[in-house]
Amino acid sequence: MTLISALLGIAADRLLTHLHEYRRYDSFLRYVDWVRARLSGPTWDSLGGLLLLLLPVWLVVGLLQVWVHDWLFGLIGLLYYVAVFVYCLGPRDLSADVGTWCEVSESSDSELRQRAAGRLLRGEPMPEQPYDCARGVQAAVLLEAADRMFAVLFWFALLGPLGAVMYRSVSILYYRRTQGESFADSVAALFAVLLWVPARLTALGFALGGHFDSALEGWREAQREQPQGAAGSERILVLTGSAALGDEKALDDVTAPVKAAMRLVWRSLTVWLVVLSLLVLAGWAG
Repeated sequence: MTLISALLGIAADRLLTHLHEYRRYDSFLRYVDWVRARLSGPTWDSLGGLLLLLLPVWLVVGLLQVWVHDWLFGLIGLLYYVAVFVYCLGPRDLSADVGTWCEVSESSDSELRQRAAGRLLRGEPMPEQPYDCARGVQAAVLLEAADRMFAVLFWFALLGPLGAVMYRSVSILYYRRTQGESFADSVAALFAVLLWVPARLTALGFALGGHFDSALEGWREAQREQPQGAAGSERILVLTGSAALGDEKALDDVTAPVKAAMRLVWRSLTVWLVVLSLLVLAGWAG
């Protein structure tokens, strides 16, 4: 069911773009704020406190996953799987954000360009030079692909809807970064654990979908920096993905590096789905 759900979910995400409007996590953030307002202190700022805070959400998703799995010969379970998977992709559509930036990248309206880039750069300042900005957005596309798609797909393939919700809930808190320092450290530690394997598998997908030898050299360069935590995983993604794309400085189109990054993401996603299909077929054959 997982493979079929993932394929249907990706198709629904691409074709039914109006669904993106319903992909909001405000209710989850209000729940976190409500709990944090009533339960504070060193105990609740620790990793254990974070897990206790998230446990009710994960428990509800997991129980529903088991409960509806076989309803109507599995049809209700399939719909539940697809709905949760699509909901956990995002929060916005990566392809749409890339398309928006490409459309306004040469606009004279700096505020418009800043707003379009901000959807990918997560609040980081936009470089002034067009080529530097394109390179920054290119790196952001590689990172956002891992967060919005690949990590969700990995945990969904491993644990079903529960896995997708586990990753997305921690990711939301990690990128929000408005809580106390100790709590933020706990979130960062848990996020680093959840991102570690998907980031490296995504980097491998970039290598298989691009210039393999160059990508491996980029990976080695990242490893020489002894990457630690989520920032280390993100460094591997950027260096491996950028190397897999090759050198495009000779191209006149400022959007070319970003478009190339998006094409690499789609090729890598194809690799992932082929591998997942082969693993499912191998399981059936065994």
